[in-house]
Formats: sequence, C-alpha cells, structure tokens
Amino acid sequence: MKVWKKAATMAAMAGMTLAVLPVLVATAAAPIVPYGAIGAEWNAKGGASGFLGAPQNNEYTISAIPGDQVPPGARVEDFTGGSIYWSPATGAHEAHGAILQEFASVGGAATFGLPTTDEVTTPDGVGRFNHFSAGGSIYWTPLGGAHTVHGAILNEWASIGYERSVVGYPTSDEYDVPGVPAARMQYFVGGDIFWSGPTGAHEVHGLILFEYANILGGAQTYGLPTTDETTAPDRVGRFNHFQGGSIYWTPITGAHEVHGAIREAWAGTGYEHGPLGYPTTDEFGMAGGRGGDFQHGYIWWTATGGTVVHVN
Repeated sequence: MKVWKKAATMAAMAGMTLAVLPVLVATAAAPIVPYGAIGAEWNAKGGASGFLGAPQNNEYTISAIPGDQVPPGARVEDFTGGSIYWSPATGAHEAHGAILQEFASVGGAATFGLPTTDEVTTPDGVGRFNHFSAGGSIYWTPLGGAHTVHGAILNEWASIGYERSVVGYPTSDEYDVPGVPAARMQYFVGGDIFWSGPTGAHEVHGLILFEYANILGGAQTYGLPTTDETTAPDRVGRFNHFQGGSIYWTPITGAHEVHGAIREAWAGTGYEHGPLGYPTTDEFGMAGGRGGDFQHGYIWWTATGGTVVHVN
C-alpha cells in the first residue's frame, strides 16, 4: 500500500514539473532592412536584385577622429556588392567593385572622405569614376585599373581635359618623385604630371617626355617642368620649360634640350623666330666647353672665350 502511494506521488510530481517547464520555440533572426536615405539609394539601385545585392549589416556610424576627412554624422551600410555612404553634407552614394577596393586601400573615408557621386561612366564611355568629399576622385578603366587622383595633380588634369586630354587616364596613384624632395608625380596613359610647391603641377608627354625621361634623366637631373607642353609662337614647334632648361620639338628636328649659357644666347637671337631656328642636337661637350647645333648654325661656349653664335 505504501509502495503504491509513493509511486502515485512521484507520478503526480513529474506531471507538475512538466507542466511548468517553458516551451522553447525556434525564432528566425529579424531581416536586415535598409532604411532612410541609405535605403532609398539601395532601392534606387535595384535593391537585393541590383548590383549591390543583399545587405550584410545594419547601417552604422563612421567614427570621426581629429584631422580626418569624415563629414559629421556619417553613416555606412555594407552589401554583398558594395557599400552605401551617407552624411548630411554629401547625401547617400554608393561605391563598389575596383573603385571601392582602391578607396579602402588608400585609407577609406578617413583619408578620402565620403563619395559625393555614385560610380559614374566617364564622358568618353570607357572609364568609371567616383568623386569624394576630401577633394579627390578615383578613376577606373578595364586596362588601367582603379587609381586615385587628387590635389594639384587632379586640378592640372581637369584643366587639360581629364581623360579626354592628351595624357588620358591615370595608370598609377600619385607618388614621390624619386630623388627629388617634396615633389610628386603620377603616370597617365599618354604622359606624366609632376608637382612641387615652387613649380606647380604640369604635364609632359610624347617625344618631349621621352627626351626628358630617357635621355636627360628626368627630374633628378633636369628638374621639374615649369610649363605644360606648349605650342611655340611660330605655330610649328612645341616645348616645355623645366627648372634645368627647355626641350623643343618639331616634326623635322625632333625633341632636343637647350640650357644654361647656350639657351640664354639662343633666347637673345629670338628663339626659333631668330636666325638659328630650332635646336637639332642636345647640348654636347667640346674642347674647352659646350656646344649646341641649330637648324641654321651653332652656339659654342667656352670658359675662356665665352659664348659664340654662328649663323650659317
């Protein structure tokens, strides 16, 4: 009888225990739904079916630090195919693909600010770009990849016509000029742009660039350009002035440099308008001094005799 009562009591207690246990129900994670200006930009680009794809997180604040380029109140949300950035100053704009990778590699928003445009096709229909709030841009082409352009070099590139200019698209980021303190340069498809505080930013291209870089040793030996390539007053030739001299080119004579006392003497005759015409050689060494040949004569300089101008 006691055994029966004990069993009944235990069964009743087990029933009570089961009755008070909570029922565990599996719940799915709440979906990430972009909202506000970032959500509107995402939807305008096709939402999850567009090139940006599905959101990977909720939007979050980009922390500002002293001296950085992040506009106040900046937010970002990441997607499988890119990111959307927003601030009250810049609005909401996307960056993706190779341009987004380049943006991250140069320090992201802390260095380049936020995008002020979506990725846009260039006017020539070949490349793509985003502009950024810190004053720079990133350009991409299928052949050249993605590269930053900013500051005085960007201003120079813009002044000569961007990608439609004689130098075309950038093929490198900006970097220090080897061996020249406080100078910067950038390669482009058709030429180079150099900058320093004293000289400003100027382009060099074509056969003048070949003469400058390959014959004269470039900025290390001939200094930086102080002009862009310019048409000569006679409308026949082209030239760049440099810290170390000048390089003149014509279809007949090719590209040749002239500097120092010989250049001064040539200037005194009226440059290419004078009786000597254009240089046909670079300056060369001769017994006791230096010389240079021109279309219609030569100029010699010696330490003992000074400058001699001879017109044929």
